[in-house]
Amino acid sequence: MTARYRYVFADLVSDRTIDELDLADVKFDRRICQAGAFSATLPVPNRAMADRAARVVPRLDGDLSTGPGRTVMHVYRAGALWGSYIIWSATPESDDRGRVSIGLRGASLESWLWHREIRTDITYDQTDQLEIARSLVFFAQEIPGQAGVSGADIGITFPLPPPESGILRDREYKASEAETYGKRLEQLSEVIDGPEWAIRTYTDASGERVREFVAEQQLGQGSTDHVFSQPGNIIAWSYPADATDAATSWQARGDTPNDDVAADSEPLLSDFWYSTRHLDSGWPLLERTEDYQSVTDIGTLNGYARWWASRRSGMVRIPQVTVRLDEHTSFSPNRIGDYARLTLVNHWFPPLPDGSPTFRRTWRVIGVEVTPTSRADGQERAKLIFEEPTDQPAGSLTGVTRA
Repeated sequence: MTARYRYVFADLVSDRTIDELDLADVKFDRRICQAGAFSATLPVPNRAMADRAARVVPRLDGDLSTGPGRTVMHVYRAGALWGSYIIWSATPESDDRGRVSIGLRGASLESWLWHREIRTDITYDQTDQLEIARSLVFFAQEIPGQAGVSGADIGITFPLPPPESGILRDREYKASEAETYGKRLEQLSEVIDGPEWAIRTYTDASGERVREFVAEQQLGQGSTDHVFSQPGNIIAWSYPADATDAATSWQARGDTPNDDVAADSEPLLSDFWYSTRHLDSGWPLLERTEDYQSVTDIGTLNGYARWWASRRSGMVRIPQVTVRLDEHTSFSPNRIGDYARLTLVNHWFPPLPDGSPTFRRTWRVIGVEVTPTSRADGQERAKLIFEEPTDQPAGSLTGVTRA
């Protein structure tokens, strides 16, 4: 039996419900430390539906009461809230047979953080990195020094008691950099032992919708009850290996440390970080530089370069499987970060002589893309994206100080 989906549209700031509408061609996904995408079509077969749709997508310019940028769409599956997506674009259109529809595009609530700029200097001195992440979201919901301005607080809450990582960091974010809270959160995660974060949406015991920012050392649960296999509930799989942007040596480039704009100066560069594990096994020397504007601390830049060397050296493999979801599946988008057990038996991964599978892995789910139904067979599907373990053995990275 296929689980029933509902799509409830609401005001982004107040979360006041506007309407519940039927959608077609729906796809939505979730990711760790980034915004997930949403797309759908809203069929408009008659005038009555057009009037309802106009409450979500205004017909004419000048109607500021609703529309992209201020409307959020909540996805319910079998009564559970599976995700909340800000509608960022809407396209009413008609085909050559006069059929009207509205194309909707959006992104999960995390995308709002990329639309809020840091406009007040913020400094952290030996602060737990999870507290840095939480306070960035807290500040994003304030407008310091701007009396009479509203719209910053979209109701994001924080779990109590707040967890701590024990990892202390120094960070300075200047208003003059005009960078977004989302970008700074993303960068905070791109260091060795950096935190993971997401905005989870769910309904509480009273049925009220909750938007909760969670920041942890690692999201998800180590033990798992998610099991997928082929033959079985795995429909398709892929195991791509991509060296398009490969490197075996990394450096990070920051900003100029010179405050005198009239003086000649050069951007600050990290040390060189090499993946000796790849080079010693015969890989060629391939070099990449990652930019971090406004960073003027060599230790922070080295943290970024070392992260890239440890996580992105050589070819990148991103395993993916497409699975059928049971009505009462143990997995949901709020469970990204959990581990799942995979078993594959096919021509590429043939069984051993005793019949046991050659491919049996327990991998961490770092993303999920859900298609509520397929036009081909009406089957609900989910594509799970996994993190292949990238733990580097001791001595596998070498840092070389710049001459």
